[in-house]
Amino acid sequence: MASHSLKGPKPEEHDGSSLRIGIVHARWNETIIAPLLEGTKAQLTKCGVKDSNIVVQSVPGSWELPIAVQR
Repeated sequence: MASHSLKGPKPEEHDGSSLRIGIVHARWNETIIAPLLEGTKAQLTKCGVKDSNIVVQSVPGSWELPIAVQR
């Protein structure tokens, strides 16, 4: 079986030190969301994004996602 991966710049090629990132997620499936959130934050940190510049907002379900993003 062939191995496929996404192609793109390596994390160390980015300077994310000046970026502010917002992550909004639904709480309804924490088993799936928790590892995705952890991996996302780890990759952002590898790109130089400061932990203090990563804002995570949790909402009850998918219906509330667009409302939270507008804030």
